This record gives sequence, C-alpha cells and structure tokens, in this order.
Amino acid sequence: MARIAQPLSFRAEATLLRWGVIASRSAKEAARTQGAALATEWLHRVGEQVKAREGDVHLTWACAKTLGMPRGPFQVWRRDRGDTLWRNPTHLSRWPAADGGQLLAWGQEAAAVRVTYRPLDPAAPSGLVVYRTAAGVVDTVGADIAAAGSGDPTTVEVHTSGATFGRLVNGTDPAVTIVSLADCVNDRSWELLEIVGLPLEPGWGSGYDEGPQGPVVSPMPPTDAALDRLQRGMPPIGWGPVTQTGRRAPIWEDADPEAVVKEILADLLPEIAALYDPGLPERQQHTLEFVRSVDPPTQDGRSASADTSATIRPWSMLALPAQTDPVLNLALGFGATYRIESADRPELSIGRSDLMVTARYERPGLLTGRGPVELAAYAPFAMRHDAVPPPTSLTASRSGLVAPRPADQPWRESITVRWDRLTSSAALGRVGAGALARVETAAPLTEPALALNPPRHGRGYRPLTLSPDGPATSPGAAKVTLVDAAAEIPIGSGGRSVEYAVSVVDIHGVWSPWRDVAYAGNEPAPMPPRLLSAKLDSRYEGSPSCPAELVLEAALDWTERIPTHLDLVAIFYPMATPSSAPPAGLDPGAPTPAGCFRRDLGLTFAGDVPSGSGCTVVCLTPDGDAVMAPGPGQGDGGRRYRLTAPVPTLDFATTQRWGAQIWLRSRLRVGASPTAYVPDPAHPARVVAASPVPVQPLPPPAPPGVPLGSTPDAQGCSHVRVRWSLPAGGAGVRTCVVWEVAETALRQRAGLGKPAETDSPGVRLAALWAAYDAMSPVAQRAAFRRILELPGTARDADITLPKGSTDIHLFTVTTQSMTGIESPWPGPAGSGHIHLQAAMAPRLRRPAPPLVRPEIGAGGATTLRLYAASSVPVARFLVFASRSEAAARDRESMGPAVLTIPVTATPVASDPVTNTPIYEANSTLTLTPSWEPWLLRAVAEPVDTVPVQAVRGVPSPASDIVSVTIPPTTPPDLEPLTAVRWSTDHRSVLVRTSTSAPVRTLAGGVGPHTIAARVTGIGGPGVVTVVPLAGLASLPQVDLTVAPAGPATPSGTTAVLERGTRAVGRTPLAVWFRLPAAADPAEVTLTLVDPSGRSTDQTLTVPPYVAPPAYTITIPRWTVRPTGVVVSIFTDAPRTLADGFSLRVRATSRGLLGRPVTITRTVPLAKIVRGRLYFATDGKIHIVRLAKVVPAGGPQYAAWVPLTGRFTVTASLLGADGAEVSASHRF
Repeated sequence: MARIAQPLSFRAEATLLRWGVIASRSAKEAARTQGAALATEWLHRVGEQVKAREGDVHLTWACAKTLGMPRGPFQVWRRDRGDTLWRNPTHLSRWPAADGGQLLAWGQEAAAVRVTYRPLDPAAPSGLVVYRTAAGVVDTVGADIAAAGSGDPTTVEVHTSGATFGRLVNGTDPAVTIVSLADCVNDRSWELLEIVGLPLEPGWGSGYDEGPQGPVVSPMPPTDAALDRLQRGMPPIGWGPVTQTGRRAPIWEDADPEAVVKEILADLLPEIAALYDPGLPERQQHTLEFVRSVDPPTQDGRSASADTSATIRPWSMLALPAQTDPVLNLALGFGATYRIESADRPELSIGRSDLMVTARYERPGLLTGRGPVELAAYAPFAMRHDAVPPPTSLTASRSGLVAPRPADQPWRESITVRWDRLTSSAALGRVGAGALARVETAAPLTEPALALNPPRHGRGYRPLTLSPDGPATSPGAAKVTLVDAAAEIPIGSGGRSVEYAVSVVDIHGVWSPWRDVAYAGNEPAPMPPRLLSAKLDSRYEGSPSCPAELVLEAALDWTERIPTHLDLVAIFYPMATPSSAPPAGLDPGAPTPAGCFRRDLGLTFAGDVPSGSGCTVVCLTPDGDAVMAPGPGQGDGGRRYRLTAPVPTLDFATTQRWGAQIWLRSRLRVGASPTAYVPDPAHPARVVAASPVPVQPLPPPAPPGVPLGSTPDAQGCSHVRVRWSLPAGGAGVRTCVVWEVAETALRQRAGLGKPAETDSPGVRLAALWAAYDAMSPVAQRAAFRRILELPGTARDADITLPKGSTDIHLFTVTTQSMTGIESPWPGPAGSGHIHLQAAMAPRLRRPAPPLVRPEIGAGGATTLRLYAASSVPVARFLVFASRSEAAARDRESMGPAVLTIPVTATPVASDPVTNTPIYEANSTLTLTPSWEPWLLRAVAEPVDTVPVQAVRGVPSPASDIVSVTIPPTTPPDLEPLTAVRWSTDHRSVLVRTSTSAPVRTLAGGVGPHTIAARVTGIGGPGVVTVVPLAGLASLPQVDLTVAPAGPATPSGTTAVLERGTRAVGRTPLAVWFRLPAAADPAEVTLTLVDPSGRSTDQTLTVPPYVAPPAYTITIPRWTVRPTGVVVSIFTDAPRTLADGFSLRVRATSRGLLGRPVTITRTVPLAKIVRGRLYFATDGKIHIVRLAKVVPAGGPQYAAWVPLTGRFTVTASLLGADGAEVSASHRF
C-alpha cells in the first residue's frame, strides 16, 4: 500500500535541541539583571544534566481534527538521504514577486528543492524561501541562504515537510530540481525506528491497538514505552532562574514520569475512550461531545441552587495537552526524543538522518477514497532551535472583584496579565503554554516568586495553555492572557503592590526569558449611603416666619461593611429665583456661608437598631412602602430608613424660596471610615421650600362715577381697561387672576330687583356696593367668575364687555405666588367693595352734519360760520379744505383739518324739527389764491363723555361740500423757453415751456387762459409769423417727443402750437417750426393771458446751427497670421456713450465661384471691451480696445479678421446722425 502525504492534515517536525546552549542563553539573560549570582549558581547546578543532552533531536507531530486520531500507535522511521530521487518538475512557472525576487512554482508538493541560479548582485546574499500555500512568514516551511560571493552559478537546497512554490531572492536564470513528497515518503530506504502511542493498559475497553510500543529492537508495553519516552526526552531544564527585574523565579521541579503516566491512565483515558469506538469514523471524532452534571459553584460555604453541567469534548481533551505541554506531548505519544549520538542507547542514535511518522487510518475521509490508507508526515533532519522569544507589551489589570462574604471580610480581585500573541508558522505552532508567577514588591530579591501554575501529580507544574483573548475578528485576538484569580486584598492595607512574571514555553520544552510587570490595586472604597428621596415642607401661620420640616429616606449597605453611624448635614440657603444656584463655598467640611444656616443630624446603630440624633427615624421595607422592625428582613443590599427633622422657622419676608443641600456619610466597623460625603458636587441633592405666604393686591382708588368703556369696536363690543397694583412691586407673584360679575347677576344673588329706568349709573353702582358688602365671604367669591389669567408682571388687562350690554360690570384681582399660594379673596367682607372696579359700556351720541356758510373778504380772507344740531354738547368744529374733487368726496381723504374752531357759546336756538340745541361757531380762514376753487367740509366734535348719562360723544358726519374761489393777485405762470433742432438737416426747431395755469374751463363763468406765439425768421430774416391767441383747452394734446403729423406739420412759414399731458400740476407747451436754412437764427415769444386779462411773456433767440468738427479713421498697421490678419485701427472720435459713435469692420473676398464673401462686425465705441486680442476660430471678426497704446497717439483698437488670400478690410466710423468715414486696405 503506497503511503500518502497530506501536510495540511498530518505533519511532523524534527528539532535539534542543544540544551547546553539553551542553558547558557538563559543564564546570560538572567545575568543582565540583579540576579547574576543566582544565574551563575543555577548554571553550575544544571551543567551536568544539559551536557548529556547536547544532541537531542525532538520529533513531534500533529493531526488535524478533520483527519482524526488513528486507532493504533504511530510509527517513526529514519533514513539517510540519497540522490536517486531528484527529478525535474513536470511544469515550472515563474513570475516576479510583488516584494522583490522571483516566484517559482513546480506544480506539486516537494520534500526537497534544489535551485541553481546566477546571482544578480554577487556582493549580496541570495537564497530560496519555500512555502506551502501562500507567500508569507506564516506559511514559510523552509529556507536556504547563500552568502555573498558564493559563486556564479550558485546552488541552494531546501528540505521541507512539503512545499508547493518558492521565492528566489537576488537570483536569475534558475534551474530547478525537486524530490516530490510522494516519492520521498514511499522511498524503500526508510527503516522503522520506533512505535509510539497512548500509554494504555491491557483491557482498556476501546478500539485502540494495545500491542507493544517502543524501539523496534526492544518492544515493551505501552505504559513502559511512555515512561521510556519521558525519561529520555523530558526537558532537562525548565524556566529561567531569575525574572526580568532580578527576582528569584519559582523553584523548578521536573515532572515525575510515573505520576504523569498514572494521571493519564486514571483521569484522561476514561474520558477519551469513546474516540476509538469502532463504529465512529476517525474524521468524525472531533464532533463527539456529551454533557455531564457537575457540582455547582460554591463560595463561602454557599452553593448555587441552579443545575450545572459541563460539555465534554474528548478530541480537545487529547489534542490540546498533546500540542501544548512538552511532557504530555511525549507521554501521550505525539512526540519522541532521539540523539545524534548516544552510547547508552545506540538503537535511538539517528545521526543526521531524516525522520518520518506514519499512521494507519480505516476511514480517514480524505481525497484518497473510503478504504484504509497509510498517511505519512515527512520531517527532514532537525533544524537547530535554541531560544523562544519572550512576551512583549506586557500589562496587568484588574478584571474582576469578589465582594466580602460575609460582611467585614477582605475583598478579593482577579488580575489579567496580557501580552502580544506570537504568530504561528506553517510548521508546527511553537509557543502554546506558559507560566505565571507572583511576588510581593516589598519582598527581598532572594525570596522565590510564587508560581500560579497548577501542580502536577507527584511534582512539578503544569504549563498554562495559552489562547487568544477574543474571537478572531476582535481586537483581543492579537493578545494572550493569563489570570491570577481571587487574590485577597487585606483590609485597610492600602492595597496590593505586586509584580507578575510571565514565561512561555514551546512544545519542545524551551522556555522564554521571564518578563515582569508591576501591578498595584486597592480594595474598593466602602459603599456610601444613598439618599433615596428628600422633601422640605413649610406652612403659613399668619407670619412670614414659617415653621418647616425636612423628611428624607436613605439606604445603607450591610453586605460589604457594617455601619455604626450615619451622619447627615443639611445647609439651608435663600433663593432669589426657582433656578438660583446655592452660594459659593457650600460644603459640609467648610464654614457655612453668610445668610445660610446648618443642621447636623444622624443615626447611631446598636447592632441592627438605629436611634436618631436631631431627628426621628423609622425602618422601612425594601420597597419603602411600609414600616418594619430593623434587621436582616430589611434586605442586606440597602436597608431603608426614613428620617424626619423639624426646622424651627424659615423666614420668607425677604425671599420667596429656601433651598437645602444635603450630604450623607457613614462610619463603619472595619475598613476605611468614615466614607466620603455623598452626593458628590457634580450630582448635588437639593430640596426647595416655596413661600406659603400669599400676596394680596392693593385696593384701587374710588372712581368719581361709573367709568365708561371704549367706543364699540368693529364687532360692536366695548372694551374696559382694568388696572391694579401689588405691594413691593409684585415681587414673588407668578400669576394675576381677573374676576368679573355683571350687575344683573349680582342683583339676583343679593336679592335686588331691576333698577328703575330713571336711576342714574351712579345710583345703581351705590346699590351694588351696598349689596356686595352685605354678602358673606363665600357668597362674594361665588358671585364672580374667573375670566383671565396673566403673568405676575402684568398690571392691567383689556376686558371685552358683552355686545349690547347695559349692565354695570364689577372686576377684582387676586394673585398666585411663585410658590403656588393664592391670595385670599379681597376683604374684609363688610368693606369688600373698595377692592372692586366698576365699568359699563357707553351710549353713543352723534351731532347732526354741520352747516358751513363762507363769506369772502379782501385779500382772500374767508369768514366761516358753522352750525350743528346735537343732543350732546359740541366742543369744537373741524374744517377741512382741498382743491381736488376726488379727495373732497370723503372727509377722510382730505388730509388733516386746516382749522379747529372751539364752541364757546351756549345754544340759543333749537332745531324746529328735532328740538335739539343748535351749537354755533365762527372764524376766519385764509386760503391760498388760485383759479381752482377750494372745496370745504366741516365736522362737529362733541365732548368725550357725559358721565351722569353714561354717554360718549362721537364726531358728526361731514357737512356738504362748499366751493370757494379766490382768484390770484399775480399774472399767470410761464416757464422760460428752451429750443432744440430736431431734424437731420438741422432746420427744424422745437421750443418748449410749461405753465401751472388751469387748462379746463373754470366754474362760475370765469373765462379760459389763452396763449399766443410770435416767431421771427420762419419766412426769412426779419419776417414775423404770429399764432393767434387760443384757449389752452383748444390746443391739441399730443406726445411732444415727436413732430406734428399731417396738415399740422410745420412747413414754409407755418408754426404749430401744442400742449402735452398735465403732470405734477403743470401743463407742458411746445412750438414747432422750420427755418429756410440751418444757419438761420430765429426769435420766439410766447404770451399767456389769464381770465382777468393779465399776461406773461417769455422770449428766446435760437442761434444759427454750427456743424461739429469732422473725425478721422485710419489703418496704420497690420499683421498677417496663417489663419487671418490682425488690423490696428486709429480714430480721433470720442468713445463716450453720449457721442454715439460706432466702429464697423468689414472684410470682403472672392469665393470659389467668384461670388463675393463678406463678414461684418459693428460695435459702439463705448462698448468695445479693453483687453488682449485672441485668434478665434469661430469665423467671426473680433474687436478689442488695446490695454496699452504704443507709441502715444498710436492705434487704440485692434480687429481680428479670419480671412486668408486676397481680400479687402474696411474700417468705418459711424456717427449718431448717420455720418460715416472709412479707411480700407487690400491684402
């Protein structure tokens, strides 16, 4: 049967252990610390042991869980290497490596690889690194390095347990030969060396092979073979003698081989027997598990009541110790030790031979089929192994606390020591266990540290298996931890100060140097008391100094420490606002600030029974809802107590609130005492007592009569303004409440009948006051209804009376303080009416529209006589004036009154129809003279109120419109004349003016304003042309910006007179005419005559037209480009927008068929952009104004013309009047 190699499932490793070198390294490491003498002594003691073990070869192997364990022992083989198996690979792939070098893949697993190559840099080392699955440190399975100057070509050779590709460093032109792993394990030169398996006794009762084990030349029972492996292969030394800080390490003891084997027989084999059940395939062994009931957790003599169980996994129970404990690796048959040379055991001397381990599987489940198969793991001659790296980034931290049980016992803590996890390689994982030691910091250096590893049976210590500190994807996966569990913290010791030392060990038994870390930890502070609730109550007893009571509930813990006293401090302080902070310096250990006072309370415990100091105390149930007897029945987690302390008085005369800040602390029977005051400053416990003293509003002043409400609003409702005042400015008032009762409602409650219609409001109010004072306080309050709540800062309120109400309405005000206390009902009852305010809706009375009688006197003075009939006295007349008919239609649009005439005389007559008095007044009004009539209207204003009758006067409607005309005393207004020539030939002239004279025909038979024109020069020099007088209304109203059209267009000796649209009180006028020649002057006179015959003349002389100077344009320079031409242009024309000049550039050429092609660009000079010219490719002409003119007076503009070949460029200057001047150049 051919052997099959599966390195991913079954692999082996052979390691050369030079124990003398290992011991020397350990001694040198210790000599660097203060323990040099201890290290020398230790090296001398172990010298003989390691000398005999200088050539140990430790062979170890492992099986993947998907493969399982064989049902019989492993077989160890040896052979001497030969050259008969080297072959060229069937397929070789090469490609550059990402991190340098060249990757070589030979397509199969190789046991040996030989590469001959040329070094790229002979002066640098070169070599070959081989891998199993991926190119990385983790998957490296072998390497060979050639020193610099090794020759050209250079050959390197690597032997490995199985490699599929490699990386050639600093080499080229490689020639590769390999020994395949299949050929290697099936080589006929292998010789059986030893049979290694579990140390079982006959009759174990499983499916495991119970045949002899041990060296082939001297077979022996399995237990004896295990003892033999332990005796010849157990590491001769253990961990180093001195820790990193020079302290003596725990005393090392070698394991007792017989005790180890006995322990396996008694404790392990019964648990793993099910692995070898004949009906269980090897590949399913790792799935086997069963649940077993175990004893529950026990602490301080108490056990958990819940059912507890453990899950047993036999595979892990066998594989884990076999691959982490160097002693159990040998004892369980997963490792064996040989020597290069051995005089006492020549059968186990292997020289420099390769080794191989084989195992037979019945149903392995591999790709080899379902039948039996023999698997082989190749281990080339041992690699030297002298040291294990020490732990790095070592830290120690508290991971758990165990509270005292029972109370007043020490605390215990668990300390986690954590360090960086070492990376495993594709060969067997090396570091898998370690040791943890502890020493007190104050202990002498010579005192051995205490090993925290569990002891083995017999002697020695078990290594602690290392595992990641978290799942693979968590941060803890990169760390390894060991735990010192339940270390006791002495009571009152100030804490523990210790050092922890860690050393790790690999499967070969080589220990790393110790690494130390300090740890200091104290017991937790005692649990302080807890303040569960607190309240401060005060009550009003007729004085601002009010008695108060402080009630609070506190809880004390009895589980960890037993209290003897509870101290309570309460500091009281005044508060200006509900959110006022306590005064600075408020602390139970500091002096009490000014304006505050302090109360010290407390409890004293006699066993479980408390007694109060300055307070009374009751014990409560755990949920605090009932009183109970003191003792454990209250619960140990927090026994609750209610404390009640009287506070003699709190003075609310100067403040609305008193606050109190509370602190608690406990004194204990053992441990740190007293506790710190709680709560801490960040979470203060405060209570507030609000003032119970009410605020009574002051009574309002007595009115002279019944105050009236406002004039009804748009909804017909009258409004009343209720006002009040409060003592001390209303400090401490949160809400003001307005109450109301109607006259009818109060009369019904008081038993009064309906008042007589002849009773005045004053008589009715007096009856209401008397009836209110006769009512009881309860009836008084019951009569009113609450109508409004306002903020405490309010001092008045607008109250809307019911629509159409004729009742007297009574109002009063109460308050609610900031502390929620309502003021008593205004009293005493016998004189309660002094706190009431009365008001009623007024009855409105309006005078009749007045009559206006004007009399015009000399100089425009007008005497007005005004009359109005009214049942309410008229106080004054208001006169309004306007010349606008539209404005006079409504008095409101006529502006403010121009005259106020008071009424001083009493009425002397009455209206014959209504029999109401007629009020009269007269006055003189001076109006501005104008041909437009003044329109007058008047309004009679009565007195505001007639209190006796509850009447409020309102202004009368406006009188009818009265027209008054006061002619001006001056000639009519005519603006000075202006002229402009408006045609291209400059012969046509427009003369403008304006006037404020009215255009329309005036009322009262007044004639119109007329105008005439006189023009000299239309028919020639000295010839006068006259436009006769015409009314302004008869002139055509036109747009004066355009010349007259049709028959009215001026021609020959004709002149046209027109008017424009009146605006802002003035009418524009114009005269149009044409002169025989542009160089002829003209003289124009306009005459405006008013209806009274007064006239105004305005004359203007129009000068001859003088032509402006001519402007020039030139093309002084040009530059020809491959795709066009740049033309420089000079002109002396101004470029302002008002001058209106434009620049036109036109280019003309002949097309393919001889037809002209023209492109043109015209731009106003004022809008040509200043900048640089770009040679655009859009086929258009582009024009710019040059940023810099060189030389001075040179061209100011440049144009880009996109034409080539023969063409003509013309630059033209265009004037606003159509004039044009051009310059051309032919290209």
